[in-house]
Amino acid sequence: MERKYCNTRYGKISYLDRNEGYPVLFLHGFGGTGNTWLKSSPYIEKCIRPVLIDLLGHGHSDKPDIQYAIEQQAEAVFDVVHCLGINKFSIAGNSYGGWIAMKLASTIAEPDMLFLIDSAGISPALSEESKETMDRILDSILRARNYNNRSSLEKIMENNKRPEEKISDYELNSIKCPTTIIWGNRDNVIPVSFGYTLNSKISGSDMIIVNNAGHTPFIDSPEEVADIINRKTREHGLC
Repeated sequence: MERKYCNTRYGKISYLDRNEGYPVLFLHGFGGTGNTWLKSSPYIEKCIRPVLIDLLGHGHSDKPDIQYAIEQQAEAVFDVVHCLGINKFSIAGNSYGGWIAMKLASTIAEPDMLFLIDSAGISPALSEESKETMDRILDSILRARNYNNRSSLEKIMENNKRPEEKISDYELNSIKCPTTIIWGNRDNVIPVSFGYTLNSKISGSDMIIVNNAGHTPFIDSPEEVADIINRKTREHGLC
């Protein structure tokens, strides 16, 4: 895959691109990078073009001095769509990336399909216990040396604690594109019950449980998750 860059309204975004096929944008979770998807992307069929994005504040992308609101992240991702020069696309988002995908689909532009993988965005503000957990996660992310820095990640964490950043029921009801919700049955970060809540609030959505997988089933069971994306893309005549 080739590393490329796109100038967005908030700064430069880096992404890995296979260059050919029907485009699916992959959005990683908090503290990750587009590289998060490299274990599963080899199983994505050749008729699909994986675009593995480093979200703002992460990886090789810029770390601008902005609020890092979910809407800002969604706008930057949509700017990448313009950079790619495409009219048709789908989005697969994990955790924080799923939150951004839902915001984009509900308020900015309708993708052909959504894949929400152990998605964040509908839980209430973080409890003190959750904040301590996130602090530990932040420390481990920074020690991993994956091109992130504490300042931008702390801003993202602080913004995500704001209740008004949650995806509202109105926004969920506004998602009209075919949506597949994928959840690891052993997710101890965002319990599978949140997946069923999304399933009940996004009209016509499908819910698929990946057994023996945690918060990142595309890492725990990469071929199974890729097969779901391949199958759904074919079923909708996009590949």
